Amino acid sequence: MAALLLILVFLLFQTFVLLCCVAAGNDAASQEISDQEQLEFIREWKKTHCSSPEK
Repeated sequence: MAALLLILVFLLFQTFVLLCCVAAGNDAASQEISDQEQLEFIREWKKTHCSSPEK
């Protein structure tokens, strides 16, 4: 009985953590969007800062 209670508490805690991560935007879809935005920023930064007239 105690083991079942511990498993239930563990699963409830895991659900809470998952919901907090989703609420904070740390789910897979949000992370993919963030990665795309970072790549776009780096691409634009390279265009303005790394273009040399010798090329």
